[in-house]
Amino acid sequence: MRIEVIKRDGNSLEFYLEGEDHTFAGLLNEVLHENKHIVFAGYTIEHPILTARKPKFKVVTDGKITPEKALEEAAQKIFDRAREVLNLWEEATRE
Repeated sequence: MRIEVIKRDGNSLEFYLEGEDHTFAGLLNEVLHENKHIVFAGYTIEHPILTARKPKFKVVTDGKITPEKALEEAAQKIFDRAREVLNLWEEATRE
């Protein structure tokens, strides 16, 4: 995974999330929407063959946090939830 910033303007950030597809992009988008400071978050895959693994995101905040901070918080939430599932799985398989 690699982030390629396209445009940064005030409370708006556009970037490509290279190496990912709808699976992770959809999850990231959903978690971003849980943040009360997000005004807009969305992504598109511009061409299903040429850019299938390069979703283009746009994130806009209300100015109380930066788009970068919103991304950082969303990534941490995803990590924490994945860790929780892994821990539950390990507990279930020990029995």
